[in-house]
Amino acid sequence: MPDPFLEKIIAILSSNRTKQFVDRILNAKQYPRLALPNGDYATHKMAWGELDGKYVAFPTVVYAGGSMVDLGDKAFEAAIRANEYISFDTASEASWFTTNYKRVWEDQ
Repeated sequence: MPDPFLEKIIAILSSNRTKQFVDRILNAKQYPRLALPNGDYATHKMAWGELDGKYVAFPTVVYAGGSMVDLGDKAFEAAIRANEYISFDTASEASWFTTNYKRVWEDQ
C-alpha cells in the first residue's frame, strides 16, 4: 500500500530539487558526512523558522568547500541569504517536514 506521508515528502522534495540541500537529501550517498562528538555522523540536520508570515524549513548542516559544516545558530540567516529553504503555510507543516524528511531513505 502506498505511504501518503512518503509521497507528500517526495512531492515537496521534487518541487524543490534545484536547492542544494534538497539534492543532498535525494542523493545523500554522494556527499560526505559530518563527524559528531558522540561518534555518530550527520549528512543533514534541519530546523524551521518564520520568515515574512511564512514558515520555512532549512538545513543547519550545509555542504561548503567540499565538506559538511554545522552552522548552528547562523543557519537560518545563511539559508535565507542563499535561498536554501522550503516555504510552508503553517508552523506545523514546516515542523512536520523537518521531522520526517529522512523517510525518503527508508527504502534505500
